[in-house]
Amino acid sequence: MGLTSRLKTAKLHLITDVRASQGDFRDFVVEVMRGGVDMLQVRDADATPEQLKHALEIAQSAALQVNATVVVGHDLAVAKDFEADVLHLGAADEPILEARPALPEHSLVGRSVHSARQLASAQADYLFVGPVFGASRDGIDFPGLDLVREAARQEVVSDRDATPWFAVGGITLANLEQVIGAGAVRVAVSGAVTGSDDPQAIVAQFKQVLQQAWDDRPEMESYTIGAFGSGTAHFKNDGAL
Repeated sequence: MGLTSRLKTAKLHLITDVRASQGDFRDFVVEVMRGGVDMLQVRDADATPEQLKHALEIAQSAALQVNATVVVGHDLAVAKDFEADVLHLGAADEPILEARPALPEHSLVGRSVHSARQLASAQADYLFVGPVFGASRDGIDFPGLDLVREAARQEVVSDRDATPWFAVGGITLANLEQVIGAGAVRVAVSGAVTGSDDPQAIVAQFKQVLQQAWDDRPEMESYTIGAFGSGTAHFKNDGAL
């Protein structure tokens, strides 16, 4: 399956640091991949470029076993050095049109958006929409479920030409149904999994609920079938298992 096809059929995107304090990055990655993570983003502002690249190589090895996708979070220099398949940029990071030339031709770039205006002008291959839950920060209120509903209106999830998007921010198993009810079929999570004593089980529960959300929408069947023919790009995760 091409990289674009994997993106379109992804349901669960996990964000993690290099787990320096736990010292268990390799085991953690294997567990969450087995649980069903579709995209794993490595993001750690405290890690050195060498630590990040080492963690990405570990994640890449695990991803090859389950056809998952590894994402470099927020660090264009590391993404360039790693020849990343996917780079994720924050809303305040460099413009996507500046980032693309530094990456391999096949690479995809995601963007976090926090407003309807950013949603409409992102020019990304996929979007993070949120934060959905949490307290206001720096005097700015979180956009919450209203932005999820706006994303569902602007980028209809069953439209093959729409930009895939993931609801993000404070999402847990306890509030996941609210997010789905607002129109999301994909979510990005972090603490709900990285802070768990059994990350594989938590991932499997997230994936089960999200798969049911897809199955409950008849239009997603034709979308999924169409996604399998949406690209044959060669990328780092490609290859025989």
